[in-house]
Order: sequence, then structure tokens, then C-alpha cells
Amino acid sequence: MRIVITGHGIDASDSPLRSQIAEPLRFLGHEVVAVAPTKAAMSWGIDRYSPEMLIVVPSHGSPNREEVRALTVDAECVAVCFHTGFSSSGPATNLDEIAADLREYDLVSVPDQQTFEEYQALGTFRLSLLEPAIHPPALMEFVPSERRGVVVVADADPNNIDAVLTLEPVDDLMIFGDGWADIPVNAACIDDLPLLERASLFAGSKLVLELPVSLSQQSLIRRSHYELPVTSCVLEASAVGTPSLVQSRPSVAQTFNPGEEIFTFDKLEELVDLVPLLVSDDKEISEVGNAAWSRITAEHTWAQRWRSFLDPWLQEERLDSRSDFSRTNHSEQLIRAS
Repeated sequence: MRIVITGHGIDASDSPLRSQIAEPLRFLGHEVVAVAPTKAAMSWGIDRYSPEMLIVVPSHGSPNREEVRALTVDAECVAVCFHTGFSSSGPATNLDEIAADLREYDLVSVPDQQTFEEYQALGTFRLSLLEPAIHPPALMEFVPSERRGVVVVADADPNNIDAVLTLEPVDDLMIFGDGWADIPVNAACIDDLPLLERASLFAGSKLVLELPVSLSQQSLIRRSHYELPVTSCVLEASAVGTPSLVQSRPSVAQTFNPGEEIFTFDKLEELVDLVPLLVSDDKEISEVGNAAWSRITAEHTWAQRWRSFLDPWLQEERLDSRSDFSRTNHSEQLIRAS
């Protein structure tokens, strides 16, 4: 299948959306072209490549859904709206606009079961569930190193700052998130890294500790941390065999088996004792990391998600192919008989 994809930043070589959409689809054998989310770029991509499908990631106010509808109707191209929701890497999409998207797109995908159930009354025939996943081949060129210390994934929310300060006695503590530059913590702080560098960072740590999303971010996305899906950082860590410690929530138990494939906590106050206990047990850390890798690569890859998503179109193509073969074969028989 030939597919054009578009969204904010998707035409950049280091866009996270490439490992979510473009690379997995190419891995499955599809032809994929990425264009900027402007009317001119989308029109050019559709006119030049005649795709069967246009996949749009709506973020930062673009692209305009009415323009997408007009372009794809004229080209007889299926228009798909791909919602990422909240993600710890890449653009977030506004889940409050799904009702409007359902009016203009042929199909709308959502990233979590709660959102799917919220909008399914509007028609599940145009609504699809595409939960967060990982594309392991995109991480395989990470640089291995001795596993040491803990990587804390968190923004500098007041509650998170207090939690991190209690972890300062932990050796080789590193913080990955925004707002830490001016906070007096005894840890190395990084606010952003490309995918492969993140993979190398996670692969060189014993444990990835994910703290709750900041209250300001929860207000912005209108979702509590309890409602959020498993984040990309946890999936990336699992893909390089590093276990994660995350706050308990429904999506975690739906993706992993807590205690065997991931560690969980209920309250931030537990971390001061729990983190040192976990990093001191190399055997358990290794077992849980390996189990997380096995679960992710077996059940939660983008290639699997897209294969299931596209299967109805591919089945239809296979049926059309068989029908064409049958008609051709029948014509040849008639010619030979005459």
C-alpha cells in the first residue's frame, strides 16, 4: 500500500513520529512518504504519489481537517487521523477534538481504551484503538555500557522535586526532564535527547523511574496521571531490557505484569526505601528487564499495531486480486475453448 503521512515535525529526520508511523509501515513493506502539514505540501504529496491513504497527526493546530477532507475526497484517498494523546516524546494531540475529527476523517485512531469508550457512541465504524507501542529496530544501534544507577524521568513539578531530593543518596542518579537546570539536586540533568541517545541512556542504567506527569501538564491535556497510557520512555527502556518503576495505574497492568515485567509504587513517599532496595538486587533487576523486553517485543510493537489496523484494506485488496485472477483465468479458458 502507498501511504502519505503528515503532522507537525514529521518531515524532520529526527521526528519521533517516524519511529511510530513511517519506519514500522516500511518494515511491513508499504511505500511511505512524509510531507509537511500544509495544504500545499499535502496537495503535492497526494498529486505526486497517488496514495491509497493519508495519515494525519493533528497537533499544533495543523493541518486543517476541512482541507484534508477536500484533498482526499478529490483523490479518492482514505483520510486517517492518528491521535497520539499525551506522549513523553513527540507532539501531543488534543483528544477533545475527536468529535470534530470524526465528522471529517474516514477513520480516527485514539491511544487509549478510555478515550475509545468515551467516543464510541458516535460510531465505532470510524473509530479505532491504536495504543502506544515501540519500534524495536529503531533502538537497536544504541551504545551498550555497564548498567549503573537510576534514570528518573520527570519534569520539575514540586512533588517530583521533593521525591528526587529523597533519592540523592542513590549512586549515579540522572534526571531526564524539563525544569531541573536551576534546582539544586545532586544529579546530572538532561532535558532532551534523540531516540538513539535515549536508548543508550536507558540501556546503561539499572532502573528507569517514571514520576507522575506534572500538574500543569495534566491540566493542559485534561487527563490525570492515573488516566494516562504507558509512556514512550517506559516502552523504550523495556525495548533495551531495562526495567521501569512507575506509579500504579490501569494502563500499566494492561501492558505489563506488575512485579514480573515492571515495578510499581502507589505513593511517592515509598520511593526513598523502594529504589535503593531494587537497585541492590541485580538478579531481580535483570529478570524483570528481560521479561519486559520479551513482553514488549512479542505484543507491543508498532509493526503489530499497524498490521492489525491495515488488515481490512489488505484483505479487500487480496479479494480484489483473487477476483481479477479469476476473471482473467476465465477469459483465457474461453479464448482457448474457441
